[in-house]
Amino acid sequence: MKIAIIPTTGGEDPFRGMEIAVQLGVEGVHIPAYGGKLNLTEKTHEERLKIRERIEKYGLEVSALIAWGGDVDLGEEKNLRQNIEWGKKINETAVDIANGLWMAHVGIMPEDESHPKWSRFVASLKELAQHGEEVGATLALETGPEPPVILRKMVETINSPAIRVNFDPANLLLWPPTVYKRKGIPFNYEEAMENFDPVKGLKVLIPYVVHAHAKDSTLSSDGKALEVPLGTGMTNWQALHQIFKENNYQGYYAIEREVGENAMEDVKKAVEFLRKLQ
Repeated sequence: MKIAIIPTTGGEDPFRGMEIAVQLGVEGVHIPAYGGKLNLTEKTHEERLKIRERIEKYGLEVSALIAWGGDVDLGEEKNLRQNIEWGKKINETAVDIANGLWMAHVGIMPEDESHPKWSRFVASLKELAQHGEEVGATLALETGPEPPVILRKMVETINSPAIRVNFDPANLLLWPPTVYKRKGIPFNYEEAMENFDPVKGLKVLIPYVVHAHAKDSTLSSDGKALEVPLGTGMTNWQALHQIFKENNYQGYYAIEREVGENAMEDVKKAVEFLRKLQ
């Protein structure tokens, strides 16, 4: 098991967060591709290599770069060209600092392949994949706004080693209420749990998963979704871990805690929780 933490969790300085990672004895850090103190995409190749060297001196490696948390939709025409070029820049940044791997939300994929957004997603991701293959980068599409079967269909349509999956089980429970609201239909708990169940979702996506977020959440029958500390929610990490092991998963469990009054303390407890999984 390889564990990474996000060193800026709770507003920590990234290098102070790396010191915490060392204290916790984890193997990696999961860091943003742009913005913040590191602002990697705006650094030169040489500057990025120096940052990587500093990270490696801590005895750590970058599990993957974090990008696009909802600010990009490759299914929309607006800003599409700029976003594709931005993605290529992140490809190159990831090669310098994260062994080529980055993860992102790329927009909400339609469930109907005849929808015009589907063809835009395919064309955009194929262009990013071609560039990724050329430079040695892989974009891991994050789970969440679409059922896992739809995400798998997209990955298989692109059919490139440069497009893979970042599995976030918590997102699969956090997103359904928003999905139903956007569709303009009443929330259906049973249907949501059938289509977005984390354990079923991992079984669908596991052939393509190269990075995972260790994160937890709950979803109630009235459509209320909450992120909660790892091990206290509904994602069933024991079952997920078994699926990862059975499929010889070699990637990271990157602990992501985006809320909470003391998020870094929750991260520390999450490390202990993961190490107890059998």
